This record gives sequence, C-alpha cells and structure tokens, in this order.
Amino acid sequence: MDKWLKNNNVVKVLSLILAIMLWMVVNMGQKTNPSLNPIEQTENTYIYETNVIPKYNEELYVVDVLTKRVTVILKGSPNIIGQLRDGKIFDKGQFFVDLTPYKKGTYDVPIQYTGFPRGIDIEIQPRTLKVKIEEKHRIEMSILVDQLGKAAEGFQTGEPIVTPTKVHIAGTKDEVEAVAFVKAFINVENANKMIIEQVPLHALDKKGNPVKVEITPQTAEVKIPVTSPYKIVPLTYKMIDEPKTGLAIESIDLKTKEVTLYGPKDTVNKYEVYQGPNVSVANLPLGKNFVSLKIPVASELYKIEPDQIQLEITIVKSKKKDFENIPIDLNGLGRGLKGKVISSRNTRITLEGAPKILDLLQNDDIQAFVDLTNLPPGEHEVEVQYNVPLYTKVINAIEKVKVQIVKE
Repeated sequence: MDKWLKNNNVVKVLSLILAIMLWMVVNMGQKTNPSLNPIEQTENTYIYETNVIPKYNEELYVVDVLTKRVTVILKGSPNIIGQLRDGKIFDKGQFFVDLTPYKKGTYDVPIQYTGFPRGIDIEIQPRTLKVKIEEKHRIEMSILVDQLGKAAEGFQTGEPIVTPTKVHIAGTKDEVEAVAFVKAFINVENANKMIIEQVPLHALDKKGNPVKVEITPQTAEVKIPVTSPYKIVPLTYKMIDEPKTGLAIESIDLKTKEVTLYGPKDTVNKYEVYQGPNVSVANLPLGKNFVSLKIPVASELYKIEPDQIQLEITIVKSKKKDFENIPIDLNGLGRGLKGKVISSRNTRITLEGAPKILDLLQNDDIQAFVDLTNLPPGEHEVEVQYNVPLYTKVINAIEKVKVQIVKE
C-alpha cells in the first residue's frame, strides 16, 4: 500500500476518483430537492408603526385611546415581507382592540390583529392598548353664523337662513358641557348676490377654542341674502299703437303697479317713476287679454323686481260719437298781446272709442286749443290741437283756424 501511495500515477488516479464521487454526491443531493431556493430559507424583518382601531358601541360610549401608536415587527421570508412592505398582499394588516365587553373605566386591553398571511411571525410593542371609556352624552344646540368679510360696496347682507337650524352634540359629559356655540363660518367678502353654501360646523367653548365632539350633521346649508340700496317707485308703460280697425280699448288694468329698483344709492334715488316696456295692442282680439312683458333694466341699475309687467287689456267693438260747439282755447300769447279766432270760434269733433267710455263723455271732457307761442301781431293760420279722453281718438275735426293777434 505504501508503495502505491508513493507512486505519482496512483495518487493522480485516486484524486480523480474522489473528485468524481464528490461531484456526484453534490448533484444528486440537489436533484432530490429541485424546488428549494436557498434564499427562501432565510428570515427577514420589517418594522413599522401603526394605529390600533378600537371597536365599541359608539351609541353608548366615547373612547379615548391613551396609547397613540404601537410598533409592529414582522418576521418571515424576504419574498412575503417584501410583498407586505409594498402593499401587494395587503396594506400591512389591521390591529384592533375589542371593547364591547367593557363598561366605563380605564383599561389595558390586549391588541388583536387580522389580515396577515400564514408564515409570518408578528410581534407588537406594547402588547396592550390603554383606553379610557366614558358614557356618551348628547345635547341639541342651535347653529350660529359668523360672516367673514364685507359685502361689495353699496351692498348689504341680510339675516342668514340656516338648514337645519339645530344639530346634535355628542361626547363625554365634560366635552359636551364645554361647548358654548356651534358655528358656521361663511365668507361674504365682495359679495354682490345671494350666497348659498354648504359649510362645515364647529363646536367652540366660551373663549372660541374648538371642542372635540361629534356634530350631527357635520355641515349645514347657509343662505345669506345680499342686497343693494333700493327704492320702490310706480311703474308706467308706453302704448305704441292702436287696436285693429273697428276695435277699441275699453280698459287697461295694470296688475304690476310698482317695482323695486336696485342699484347705487345715488342712482336709485333719482327715480320717481320707472318707465316700463312698450305695449302693443294692434293684434289683440276681442275680449280680455292678459299681457306679460319683460321690464327693461336700465344700464345703471343692478336689477328690478318684479322683472315683468302684467296687464289685463279689454278690447271691444268701437263706436263713434259727435260733439258740437267745442270752444277753441288760445294758448301761448305773448305779454301785451290778445287774440281771437276769426274763422270759427267753436268746432265740431267726432271721437271713436269703446261705447262705455263715449257714453259717459261730455263737452267739458274734450279740449281744443291752438298754440300761439312766439307769434307776432297779425293774422295767422294755425293748427288746432285736441286733448281727448284716454282710449279715444279724433277721427273728424277742424284741422286749422285763422287767428288774429293784436296789441292790447
């Protein structure tokens, strides 16, 4: 044997055989476990902080969590830990304490968890959650509105309208008793029209500091009217035509008699009456006609209320009536002058209109006159003008007369 070992060739052969055997052992061992990844057999650790959710009867109790956060240590394979860290399996699980068996008092309650996959070692520090449980108290309070800022120049805000008007406050006895106001804050800076907003509600103590309580509901709808200076004035309209031939207006009942003008103070104060729209009766049929027209808004005004004019116009068949010996008045004579009609002192006139109107008219209701303004002494042929009752028209009358003007 010693001789063989001293022979170099024998040693080389033995070395080769040993190497082959060692290779076979290693490779045969791997084939018996082809799915094993050596990396997966090592552990990894993931540490983070989280909140613990208390589960309790929220209708009866208020819970104050005295242990604010806990540390979680997860141990497991790098593959699973990596997926947990990246949120691919779930968002790091959930931790909670079940307080449903507990009554009023302060307790250290064991922390439980859910949502973790198998194969994870979970350690929580601390293992318990310190909580204080108190009975829930409720009261009802009205909502106050605080307006922040100032409306646009010339505008003013009205009384806020809040919906709902009251809310429920819930919390511990001390918290509820500390609440002095429930307020809604709303910005009215540069407002020039009604504000309607859904705003959050705040519970405050006497010094204006927030109090941590439940408010139900948590928001309220607040309406704040915003108005400009205004003035109420009579409303008028302008008739631009006449009824069809053979028809006449018997009456016009103006339903909208006044309007409210909104605008700068100096502007609205200038109005004593407001001119509404033009009214056409040319196409109105017999009988009662209800007319509604948009009221034009002057450029210097913000708005007008109401924004429409309402009229009831009654159209009837017309008739004609003659009036004799209507005197002609002389108007506009200069100082130191006098005049007279030399062609005819009186005139005859025929009017057309609704029977009810014409039947009530007398000569005194009709005025005939000539305008002699700036005319010198001498004879002049001048036009005769007529003032006749509303809704009637002149269809036959003397158009011109001769007038003599002399010095007194």
